[in-house]
Amino acid sequence: MPAEELRLQQLLQIQFWHRKHLEVEQVEAVPAGDAHSSGLPEKWELTRGLELRSWQKECVDQWFTRGGRGVIKVVTGAGKTILAIALVERLQQTQAADLRVAIVVPTIVLLEQWREELLSRSNLPASAIGLLGGGEDAEFNERTRIIIGVLNSASRKLPDLVKSAGIGNSLILIVDECHRAGSAEMQKVFRTERAYSLGLSATPERDNDPVAEEDFSPVPSDEFSDPTEFEDSVLGKELGPVIFELNYAQAIQFGVLPPFSIVHYGLSLKPLETAQYEKISREIKNLRDELERPGRKGLDLIRWCRSKAGASNPAAGRLIALTAERKRLLFRMEERANAVIRILRNAFDENPDTKAILFHESIDEVMRLFTALEQQGFAVVAEHSVFSDQMRAASLRLFRQGTARIIVSARSLIEGFNVPSADLGIVVAASSSVRQRVQTLGRLLRKSRNQDGVEKHAILHVLYASKTVDELIYEKADWEHFVGAERNQYFLWTDVDQTPPQSVGKAPRSPAPDETQVDEAALLPRETYPGNIDQGLAFTRDTQGTICTEERSFIEPHPELLAVLKNSRKGAGRFRITPLRRFVIELDKTDDGWRGVYLGRLSSPVTVAQFSIEELGKGDWKPGDTYPLACVTGKTFSVLQRDQRLIALKTKGQVRFVPPLIEVSNPTSRDLLSRIQSFLRSVFAKGHRISKITVTKEGHVVYVWENQAYFVGPAPEGPEGFVFET
Repeated sequence: MPAEELRLQQLLQIQFWHRKHLEVEQVEAVPAGDAHSSGLPEKWELTRGLELRSWQKECVDQWFTRGGRGVIKVVTGAGKTILAIALVERLQQTQAADLRVAIVVPTIVLLEQWREELLSRSNLPASAIGLLGGGEDAEFNERTRIIIGVLNSASRKLPDLVKSAGIGNSLILIVDECHRAGSAEMQKVFRTERAYSLGLSATPERDNDPVAEEDFSPVPSDEFSDPTEFEDSVLGKELGPVIFELNYAQAIQFGVLPPFSIVHYGLSLKPLETAQYEKISREIKNLRDELERPGRKGLDLIRWCRSKAGASNPAAGRLIALTAERKRLLFRMEERANAVIRILRNAFDENPDTKAILFHESIDEVMRLFTALEQQGFAVVAEHSVFSDQMRAASLRLFRQGTARIIVSARSLIEGFNVPSADLGIVVAASSSVRQRVQTLGRLLRKSRNQDGVEKHAILHVLYASKTVDELIYEKADWEHFVGAERNQYFLWTDVDQTPPQSVGKAPRSPAPDETQVDEAALLPRETYPGNIDQGLAFTRDTQGTICTEERSFIEPHPELLAVLKNSRKGAGRFRITPLRRFVIELDKTDDGWRGVYLGRLSSPVTVAQFSIEELGKGDWKPGDTYPLACVTGKTFSVLQRDQRLIALKTKGQVRFVPPLIEVSNPTSRDLLSRIQSFLRSVFAKGHRISKITVTKEGHVVYVWENQAYFVGPAPEGPEGFVFET
């Protein structure tokens, strides 16, 4: 529509001009005589006119007490950004006059919000704050002391920017929504040299956020691990431990968040939708039964199907396609849109000033819902990552101003979206991610008042498809424990147009008990574990009795754990150790899904093997010597007893052995190979029935048995290991 396009362009130009005007004002606002040679004030004032809450002051104090490292775990909406800025202000004024600041955020939206927060109460000019990402490419210099970078750009550029500027000894690295920096690619941001570290998140313990179009299967995951594990994670090691925590109950008690309630509606599929759902689900079950293997179950199976290894398997492709089809069916069920319209009508009839946020998992469905609401006459805008930055910014601003009363968002708004006056939310469709629910609540729960001064009561409506896998979101977290039983109401809404919702009093499913709620006296080895099998770190054990973390790091030898694992009926596989009581739980597939099998309890924790250059520096290694476990990295080769040559290389379904000794022309290589083969035969006869060896970058042949590494000998070909038959 030409008129609407013109109006949108006008709004975008006004926004652009306002920002430019703000920059000019900030540059002119630097007080005369209050600046050093760089033109910047000697003491930064970043919180002028702002009084911190008591918990924020305590939080800042804790960070300084802990030596300038740590993660702050605070419910979204409570004011993490402000306390971080206050922390930077105090650091620059008291300890680091030449402070540099690198702030890493996950989205463009958050980048803009941080910049606005820094400038709004600051005596710094706008030129002191640079951006990295979204078309900007700032560098640290005498003038630019703060850089705010989007995580993708920061992970690639920030370490080199800091190193080339030589400012690592005066830099604080702040990672907002720090759980997003836990992936292998994003961890590169932690290569940044720094003197201080700060992490911010409502849920710093990183979970396995579902991949787009992934199944809602009730499978073991690392989602929302207990905080006691955090210090051993990448984030814990790089940023420091969780030093302060403010949960929802405390936030409400302190008056940070307003009263709120959550209303859950179980919606029904129409008859044709039900028939299609049941047909797809039967085929999914059959394919899972066909494809599952030990170590390839649940989410691991889905990941395998998406990997190169699974790409050539037609059944794997079919499983992925069907799970996507079933999810789309549930997303598009007719009653979702009907319920949304009915809830909105009721809300606006009661209060025409209502502001509502609608959350969905699918961008396509966001646009379908947006179109339906626009046709119904609602003042609605849409926001998602396919739009240009300009269009997204315009939608956000129109909603904040109140010109738009409803915003329909995809997952891009789950984190980093500041909505100070929203009082109604509808989770139209949700994944099973705990973090998504936490962040959804945070988007809504802002203290605000109506025009008559009465505090608004925020309401979150959650829609799910009754009697489908959609109900599994209630097995992943205890909503009543999380926000309080009195705040949750549960209804079945069998026909939105014809019948009112019927109260059912409780959630359709409930999570298994926490480990602390399990009666230990009733636990027996090899019997079903009644607690939550998602709790704790996951480990794998191979046929050599070697135990690793899921990141493939060896653990130090732990005789008690080996004894407990003897209760297993399996020779290898995955298990978990709960974080507090150290229950060892094995995962077992049944016709009804997954169950935990209790194996025993540990009296001491397991620890990851640490690299030691001193241990590795030993020069006179003899066959059979114990070897530093953390140094066992390099090329891996098979040991196959079916052939006297023993050592083999498996590639693309083929097995190639080392050549017979008589065919090895180099005397030194022949002697080394012969010694290795003789030693491997001897250890096999003594009970170490190994199936693989490793050649380290130092050219050492080693093997691991029950988490103890042993030196075998120098490899004939150095770090390359061996020569194999063609």
